[in-house]
Amino acid sequence: MDEENQKNEQNEPAAEQVDSELAGLPFPHSRVKDLLKSKQKEGVFIKKRAAIELNLWLGKMAEKVAEEIAKSDRAYVAAEDIWRITRRFDAVDIIEEEKKRLDAHLEAIKADVERLQSELKRV
Repeated sequence: MDEENQKNEQNEPAAEQVDSELAGLPFPHSRVKDLLKSKQKEGVFIKKRAAIELNLWLGKMAEKVAEEIAKSDRAYVAAEDIWRITRRFDAVDIIEEEKKRLDAHLEAIKADVERLQSELKRV
């Protein structure tokens, strides 16, 4: 029994460290981890550190939004204010979609050029 108690005592500091780390996160750890899991294929495991890092990043984004809101002289914050401020972050998604569209278009042009080159070689 003494060995078992010693093992438990040795594990307690590590458990306390993890608990204190999770307590300092800006958002509930389980919710962030669930969001991350919801988009993964079955069987993909998410390491705790990955969920913690995402949680910290989300907290930084929320702070940036809060700082922008604080610049307003209004006595209240409306949903429109949030939409206006977060629109720039949504623009990143639009840029990524446009990049994918352009990549596909360039690949099609490349295939056309290769086809034309092969036709010229036959002549």
